[in-house]
Amino acid sequence: MNKSNILREYIANNPDMPNKTLARKVLEEYPDLYGSVESARGEIRRIIGQRGIGRKLKDETYFKEPGESSIKSNVGNPYTNTTEMRKSPAKILIFDIETAPIRAFVWGLWKQNVGTNQIISDWFCLSWSAKWLFEDHVMSDVLKPKEVVKENDKRIIKSIWALLNEADIVIAHNGDKFDLRKLRTRFIFHGLKPPSPFLTIDTLKHARTQFNISSNRLDYLGEFLNLGRKSETGGFELWDQCMSGSVDALNKMNLYCNQDVLLLESVYLEMRPWIKPHPNVGLFVEDDVDACPSCGSSNLKVNGSYYTTVNRYDALQCDDCGAWSRSRVTSTPLKDNKGVKSSIPK
Repeated sequence: MNKSNILREYIANNPDMPNKTLARKVLEEYPDLYGSVESARGEIRRIIGQRGIGRKLKDETYFKEPGESSIKSNVGNPYTNTTEMRKSPAKILIFDIETAPIRAFVWGLWKQNVGTNQIISDWFCLSWSAKWLFEDHVMSDVLKPKEVVKENDKRIIKSIWALLNEADIVIAHNGDKFDLRKLRTRFIFHGLKPPSPFLTIDTLKHARTQFNISSNRLDYLGEFLNLGRKSETGGFELWDQCMSGSVDALNKMNLYCNQDVLLLESVYLEMRPWIKPHPNVGLFVEDDVDACPSCGSSNLKVNGSYYTTVNRYDALQCDDCGAWSRSRVTSTPLKDNKGVKSSIPK
């Protein structure tokens, strides 16, 4: 039995198992079949047709069929200006969530100190949207009216958990402080274990540290960068209607979240060469080539030098994404650098 047939058998016998977990299982029983977990996972993705087909989780499909918000991977997101090669060696997930408000008894409208005994109902997740970087369409899941009434988000929490479990890197706007903390809260509430480790990129943090744009809200960043804007929600009334179980409102919330993800992908790609430090995408390139740490491209050119306090390195710029990097090996060997001294740290 050849490699592909072995993997097809494992996929058929474990339809609910995430790709990375399945790859580890295969290598445990066939350690010489592939060189690494990533190699096996890449082949699994090719076999199951990860682009748009998806996996099922306990009879619930968390990949939606492409709709009006779909984009084609060969032309990229219509809100994106970049013309780079549209693929990534890492599995990079872009996502956004929408949550229900906390309902509570209060005695005023300003500077209220609300105790836990005043809470009528706590927050929970209403919907999520996500897409793999450069993939074809936006995936999403939204509560059904009965689930809203029962405040039961377990089904959609399990589906976003499955995506995070597959990701190498995740991107969200204010993700470190809001989205990921919210999701971890719902994970532990529903008895889920932590998903596989992943790296994070919070575009809000990098917008704040790298630039001085008048507003760091995603909507304003999209307008400032001439990429587009978020969809209009109509204000709090949409959340109010969602909380009453309105199907139309929940569908509108879902489309609103989808648009956020499309815009976020565009904003991220514009910001990417400025993000410092960017998770090293080059680590996910299996070929033995020089790779850009920001996008994984091998289209690098030496363009001057980068200096530390005691060494000089080749400075390289990526012709695809524009990010700068440096060589790991110094261009000033120790034997030629004996006269260089280092400042005493404060």
